[in-house]
Order: sequence, then C-alpha cells, then structure tokens
Amino acid sequence: MNWTNAAQSYYVTISGNDGNLGTTQSNAWRTIQKAASKATPGSTVYIGPGTYYETVTILVQGNATSGPITFTSLNPNIRPIISGARATVASSDGTLNLIYMQNKSYLRFVNLELTNLTKTECSGIRIVGGGTQIELRNLLIHHIRGGGETGGAMAITVYNKDQTKSRSGLIIDNCTLHDCQPAWSEALTLNGNVEQFQITNNRVYNMNNIGIDFIGGEIGMGALGARSGRCANNTVWNIHSVYDSSAAGIYVDGGSNITVEMNEVHHSDAGIEIGAENKGRIASKMTVRKNYIHHNDKVGLAFGGYDQNRGRVINSLFEANRLEYNDAKSTGSGEIVVSYASNNSVYLNIVKPSTKNIILYADPSGGLKNVFDRQIYYPNGVKATQNAAQSYYVTISGNDGNLGTTQSNAWRSIQKAASQAIPGSTVYIGPGTYYETVTILVQGDATSGPITFTSLDPNIRPIISGALATVASSDGTLNLIYMENKSYLRFVNLELTNLTNTECSGIRIIGGGTQIGTI
Repeated sequence: MNWTNAAQSYYVTISGNDGNLGTTQSNAWRTIQKAASKATPGSTVYIGPGTYYETVTILVQGNATSGPITFTSLNPNIRPIISGARATVASSDGTLNLIYMQNKSYLRFVNLELTNLTKTECSGIRIVGGGTQIELRNLLIHHIRGGGETGGAMAITVYNKDQTKSRSGLIIDNCTLHDCQPAWSEALTLNGNVEQFQITNNRVYNMNNIGIDFIGGEIGMGALGARSGRCANNTVWNIHSVYDSSAAGIYVDGGSNITVEMNEVHHSDAGIEIGAENKGRIASKMTVRKNYIHHNDKVGLAFGGYDQNRGRVINSLFEANRLEYNDAKSTGSGEIVVSYASNNSVYLNIVKPSTKNIILYADPSGGLKNVFDRQIYYPNGVKATQNAAQSYYVTISGNDGNLGTTQSNAWRSIQKAASQAIPGSTVYIGPGTYYETVTILVQGDATSGPITFTSLDPNIRPIISGALATVASSDGTLNLIYMENKSYLRFVNLELTNLTNTECSGIRIIGGGTQIGTI
C-alpha cells in the first residue's frame, strides 16, 4: 500500500529539547514522550543513541490513509534504550510500563531496547483495548522484573476486554525477550479479543513462567479469546516456573484456530501445551505442526484440559512435530500427554524418548475419539540413522508453505531451511540470487551429525545478496548469515555479496559452540 504522508520525519536525541520543532536532528526533541504526543500519521520518529529514562504513553496513531507512525532508531546499528530504572509514572490502568497504548492503531516500533523496569505488575510494552495494525519488530526487551513468585513483570502484554472491537493485525517479529519475571503471568501474552496476529521469528528465554501464551476465557476478559493467528519460527528456551515447575515454552489456554508451527522449544519445564484452564472453555481448531521440541524437563507436547474441572481441547491437528529427549527429569510424563481432549488428530510425528522410553500418556477418563496414526518412534538408545540421509531443497521458484523435502516441493527462502532442517540433514540450495539475511536457528549434534547448507548444482554457487537487506540480527548488526551459540553446521559452495552497512558481516558467528565449517 502507498501511504500519502510517509515522508514526514521527527527526531529525538539525548541533547534535544522538547521546546524544539523536532523536525530535524539539529532541532530534535529530548523525550520520546514528546514524539508520542505530537507525531502525525504516516511519519517516522527517529530516536538517537543513548538511554532515555522515561515511561512512554502513546497518545498518537496513524490511519489507513496516511499510514502508520513508526518509532525507530536513528542509527540502524544502535538501539536506543528506554530504561525504567527511574520509572515512577504509572499508566492510566495503574500498571507501570515502558511503552503503553490503549485503543490505538497503525503504529510501528522498530529496533529499540527496553529494559530495567522493576515492579510487581509491569510490562516492557503493554497494549490494551481494540485497534489494528500494531507492529513490534527487532526489539530487545529484558530485565523486566517483579520479584520471585509474585512477578507479573512481562516483556509484552496484549490485553483486550472489549467484546465489540477486536485487536487485529498485530505483528511481533524478530524480537528478543529475556530475563523477565512474569511468574504467575507470561513473558509474551495475547489475552482476550485478539485476532489475526503473527508472532514470528522471536527468541524468548530465561523466564520464570510461560514463554508465549494465547489466552481465551480468563475471568474478567470476556468470552472472546485469542484466535485466528500464527505463531511460527520462534525459539524458546530456559522457561521454568518458580512455583509449579510446569511452565510451557509455548502455551495456548482457551484460544482457537491458531497455527503453531516451525518453532523450537527446549530446556524448559515443558515444550508446547494446548489447554483450556477454565471450566466449560473449549480450545478448538488448533494446528500444531513441524515444531522441534526437545530436552524439556517434563512433557514435550501436551493437549487437553488438565482435569475434569477445566475445559477441553477439540478438533485440532498435531502433525509432523519432532519430539526428542523430553521428560529429561524422568517425571513419567513422557513425550506426549493427552488429558481432557476429544476428536483430535495426531499424525506423522517423529518421537525419540528419553531414558524412561515413555512415548505417550493418555488420561483414560478424559481422552475421547482422538486419532493417532503414522508416528515414527525411536526407543531410547536407537539411532535414527535415516536422519543422515534427510535432504531439503530451496529454490527460487519454491514456496515456504511446501514441505521442502523434494525439488518439486522446495522451499523459497534459505531462512525457512535455517529454521527447520534437522541434525544430519543437507539443505540443497538451487541456482539464483536470494535477497535475504539468514539467522541460523537450527544445529546438528554429535549423534546425527552436522546440518549442511550447500549448492544444488556443484558447478553453480547460489548467491545470498544483501542488496535489499533491512532486517538486523539479534545483536543489532546486519549480516548475510548469522548464528549464535550454534554447533555442527557446514556451509559449502555459496556466494555471499552486496551488503552495505557501517557494521556488517557476510557471516557472523557469535558465542560458544563447536564444529562449524565453511568450505
């Protein structure tokens, strides 16, 4: 869509003054709050480097004609910091938040860092009420803390009690959320009348309760719940509840028609759970597919209300997930748990249990007419040798909705392969130019072997070009291939070129790990 007012710019800098016009860097405003009170539809607010000690209430919004208002960094390589270290001004609902908005639409927040907020009920970003077209992209939110079991300190909170106007068109993409204390709440939560959302490509870790949650039917939030959305390509780890050791990395509680796909959840209390905590609530039409769920303390995949006093999960599909070495603490929950659930289909999942060899636990009193078919099971100690022969394909004419397992149903982007390839596999990339920046979200292991990314035609290197690159890596730099704390990966016969930025790399390898090779 072409917006009519996209050229207007405003500036906020540490050396600015709120008495200025704010229209150039030399007459910039001093506070983000000033911009959040004055910016016009279709404009961009450029925020200079430095730390801004303020809590921001968004009083403006864009519109469908002129376009959204964008709040972003002046320097694409340096995130400005909004710090709650001196926060005292509560939002209108009584909570304390670094960014707060109510009933707002057409807003974008890009490449910002939010941190150092401490209170028993607070959020990095809190979105309340109905509205449409809010985007949160490439944000770093961390150390939002409320203290131990009381918690309530969330990274991103989206609540809508309004039963007449939904919160729609929400996008949360490529954000990093870590070291918050939601405790009885969740790190990233969508609760109430929220629909048509996309939660994609995020990293969520080091939380003391649930990582990502979609809620419907909670008391006081109305009948309409989170629905008709997509949660995909997120990586969630080290999620551990401080009070019951049962926190899922990704959880749906009473939501409906949500697709949860191509996520990785590991080293948490539990992997992915679809439930309905409130009596009489139905979670339905869920699709949970192609997720990699591994090394969690308890269950890998669970669905159903957890006892007869709760709701049920019905008419949902659990397909082509890969579950490995869950129930790491030998609790007896195993890889898959089915409780109060009916008319669900469980197909084509690959399951490699931990030492107790428990694949499935089904509550005999709660599970009705659930169909299990065509799973692939590897008892503990049995190596899935065919993993080494697994191949994936990426071509210019492919589609990321394909399976990616043959040339005729190839994926379109290398990023798709970098999110889904399994240990021991080879990703064959067809000739042509791929305009993307790739973050490696997968890795091989010592048992199955490395993941190899290579050319489909050994005589023609596929080209990864940065000519159109805009999406920064999680550390704020711009890179054609980026990986952090990864092991057992090979990159063979590829061409990387045409990236221009003040801080960038063709390949950027961050953190610890072993067995990375480029040939």
